[in-house]
This record gives sequence, structure tokens and C-alpha cells, in this order.
Amino acid sequence: MRLLFVHDHPFYQEDESVYSGGGLPANIWRNYLINFESISVFGRKSRNLKDKKVISSTENVRFNLTDSYSSITSLFLNKNKLKIELLDQINKADIILIRLPSILGFLAGKLALQQGKIIWVEQVGNAKEALGSHGSFLGKVVAPIFDIVNKRLVKNANFVSYVTESQLQINYPAHEDAIKVSISNVNIKNIISKDKLDRDRFFSKSFKIGLIGGFDVQYKGQEVLLKAINKLDENIRKNIEIYFVGKGDFHRFNKLASELCLSENIKFFGSLQSGEEIYDFLKTLSLYVQPSLTEGMPRATIEAMSMGCPVIGSNVGGIPDIVNDKYLHSRGNYNELSSHIKTLYLDRDQLFVEANDSLLKAEPFLHSALMLKRNNFYKEMNEILK
Repeated sequence: MRLLFVHDHPFYQEDESVYSGGGLPANIWRNYLINFESISVFGRKSRNLKDKKVISSTENVRFNLTDSYSSITSLFLNKNKLKIELLDQINKADIILIRLPSILGFLAGKLALQQGKIIWVEQVGNAKEALGSHGSFLGKVVAPIFDIVNKRLVKNANFVSYVTESQLQINYPAHEDAIKVSISNVNIKNIISKDKLDRDRFFSKSFKIGLIGGFDVQYKGQEVLLKAINKLDENIRKNIEIYFVGKGDFHRFNKLASELCLSENIKFFGSLQSGEEIYDFLKTLSLYVQPSLTEGMPRATIEAMSMGCPVIGSNVGGIPDIVNDKYLHSRGNYNELSSHIKTLYLDRDQLFVEANDSLLKAEPFLHSALMLKRNNFYKEMNEILK
């Protein structure tokens, strides 16, 4: 069978090689090639070197990259051209996989329905949250509209896979006859054992808080965390070290830290390599915080849990599926977040309990567990398609 994968992801092409900024590396396609003979990927063509980070091209994967959608303006100007490009790919494929929310996914889904094609939706986030957190006025205006479009596409899909256990299923319910599955797009290779947890990181005077997220996006919540730290009593605040890891320009956060008198507390790392470099960093933290304004299932949170980090976070996307209810704060509410940080700072025994719980919560995200789910999903899919 031939699969068409559609998403807004920007790819950088150089001769025969195609690169990703990190979100869609070559090994991601293995998850589909175990059931499909070939994959056609329809995404956006990028000329920005920041999108040339990891190789994405691999055997049996063909890329069809459009330059018709580089901005909202170009999208409207080139809408008809984009439809022709998408229809050409849709008509050649057996199954249309649209990763949502994404503009190209919405367009491809509508066209695929019109063509009577089999549709598989991968729901990786909340459309209303994602577009509403975009930072632009237009994003906030169109967010409710695209949320409705997203709901309709999921309701009409033959197959639906969610990256959450429950939250996105509630937001975007599938048709009762659809084949549904919860498969995270985050998988981890190993989990640190309990006897390898360094107690000093949880009980020492120095309290290290980490957050991994790009500085060039608007929704990872670095600003929320800084404001939360600022609300703490001075006798707590002086012992806190804040570690920000991510790509992009961090000067706006540096400026905010200065305004909040937190310059001495904050450390910027830039990007760290996935694997051992990230894991070594996570193993030093007392607490990991995910104060995102929108999310699917955040990779960094799962990786932090696998390294024994206690985690607190916002109540968006898949975060409530994995974080203790007591340590969830409302989206953007830095007062609640500050209170949760204070609670765990003062109760180190509970902090250590949360560290151990994190190890258990990471287990369903092991590669072996996810592969079992994925194989069962494909088995059901193939029975329907016979």
C-alpha cells in the first residue's frame, strides 16, 4: 500500500537529500514503513538553514515539497495551485494520512473526502490552543474556525491515532465505526533505575529547575516559569537555578529575567543533542517544569520522567495524562505554578516520591510498548482494508 503523509512541517532540500529541523528525522518513517510499501510526504519547502538539522530522507520515502505555502499571504494567493498539487498526490495514494492540526492537513483532508479516499488522522495537538497561541491576531481569529474543521475531519476519518491517552480524544471524538488508537509520537529507549537516582539532586540546598523548548516559538511557557519564580519568597528564590535549553534567540527571556531580578538564577544552554547529552542534563535536575500554552504529548516531559525528574506542568494537550493532578496549573497561570514549585521545594520527601512516580509513568512510552500498540493498530487497519 502507498501512504501519503501531509503536514505543515518545513523541510530543507539539498540535491537528493531532505532535512528536518528535528521534528521528522529519517527514523520516524520506520513507524509507517512496517505496514506500507512506500510513503509520499507532502510538506513545505524551506530555504532556512535552521531546518537543515537532521536528515529526513530515507529509502522508500519520497518528498513532494511545495513552495506555494510559505506564509498566510502566499497560502491565499496560491490556494488553487496548492489544491492541484495536493490532488495529484492524493489520487496516487491508497491512504491519506493527515497530521493535525496543520493547514496542509486541513486542505488535504477536505480534498480526500471529496475524492472518497481512505483517511487516517494523526491528532497531535489541539487546533484551538495551537493557533490561539501563535502570537498573531490572525491566529486568534481563525483558531475557533480551524478547531471546527479539525473536529469534522476526525469525525469523518476511517482511522484515528491520538498522541494522548484521553485529552485529545475528548477534544476531537472519532466516529463510532472508526478504528482508534492511542499511540504517542514520543518513544524512549530506556528508563533510569530507581537505585540510580541521585538523592542529592532532590535534597540539596540548590534547587535546579529545567525547561526544554525552543526560544523562537511563543508557546513553551518560559515567560510563565520566570514569572512564577519571581513570585516565590526571597529565601526560596535565592536557592533556585533555572536551566533553559532550546534553539533560537533567548534575549527576550534574558531581558525579562533582568526585569524580574532573576539574572543570577537563570542559565541558557542553547540546543543539546538528543540522547546522552539531553539525558545527562536531565539527570541533574531537581524538578522539570512544562508550562506550555499548547502541546500534544511533549517529548521533553517524557524524557525528563525517564530520567527520574519530578514534573509539574500546565493543563493543556497531553500533559494532564502524565502529570499528577495536584501539580497541574491552568494555562498561563504563573501564580498557581509558583505555588506548586513552593510546595515541592519545601517538601523534599514528596519531591522524591514524585521522582519515583515519574519512572513508572514513563514505562508506557518505551519503544517496545508503543510498537505493540502500533502493530495491533495496523492489524485492525489491514483487516478493514482487505
